[in-house]
Amino acid sequence: MEQKFYGIATLSERGQLVIPQEARVDFDLNPGDKLIFMKVRNFPGLILIKADQIMNILSNLTKDLIEMEKIIERVKKGE
Repeated sequence: MEQKFYGIATLSERGQLVIPQEARVDFDLNPGDKLIFMKVRNFPGLILIKADQIMNILSNLTKDLIEMEKIIERVKKGE
């Protein structure tokens, strides 16, 4: 998915946000869905991930890291 701006939300006194409708559609967010809020080191923002997707994200990241490790080892061996 390319970069996209969905708009601006205002935090209510009760700590609530309204997720813009276009973002809810694009990410298939529905009432009752669990969302994970994360802060990543050295990133000055908040990351929002649909909870049922976190295992897919971690699995894909792990596969990518393993592949990078193999490439680095080949480079070290001069292949």
